[in-house]
Amino acid sequence: MNDSTKKLTEYFTKFPGIGSRQARRFVYFLLSQKKEFVTGFVASLSDIKESIKQCASCYRFFEGSSSLCDICESKITDTSTLMIVEKDIDFENIKKSGIYHGRYFILGGLLSILEKTPMEKIRIRELVKEIGKQVVSSGLKEVIIALSANLEGDNTYQYIKKTIEPLKEKHKLKISSLGRGLSTGLELEYSDGETLGNALKNRN
Repeated sequence: MNDSTKKLTEYFTKFPGIGSRQARRFVYFLLSQKKEFVTGFVASLSDIKESIKQCASCYRFFEGSSSLCDICESKITDTSTLMIVEKDIDFENIKKSGIYHGRYFILGGLLSILEKTPMEKIRIRELVKEIGKQVVSSGLKEVIIALSANLEGDNTYQYIKKTIEPLKEKHKLKISSLGRGLSTGLELEYSDGETLGNALKNRN
């Protein structure tokens, strides 16, 4: 490999779940395509950074001119509930299922068991601020912690619950999590609509 292909391979290895072998396959795939394809690919990468922004309230990526996404701005969104999810793909999966109609908050990650700097790994400060704001402005009554059913998800759940406990006591908030329906070890983004529906219905 020359310097150009090595550098591009390194970029691809930064993608979630992509190892060096698969990254090299991506590089050679691009090399085998016509120039028009590569030019279009590069243009799309540039455009996505220009046209997509993060919502100032829920932190999900969206396309629009406002500082808030369509869900946070919508008058028909159920403002009494706030669902915390790890990432945008989880949000998309739940929204697609049509089982939930409240507001969301994208946490930005999960915490490992021995994580020493949790505040740098997830948006916990932003979450606390947003919950306090929504209680006053939107009548928030319940916070649903919807994370993957694995060790990192459980650890993050406990950390969030402990952190927002003062808000629960102060504002009489209900804090719930997805109930039985999610198999142990299952990531939220791979759950089907029926499974998510059962988990949300049986939240506790």
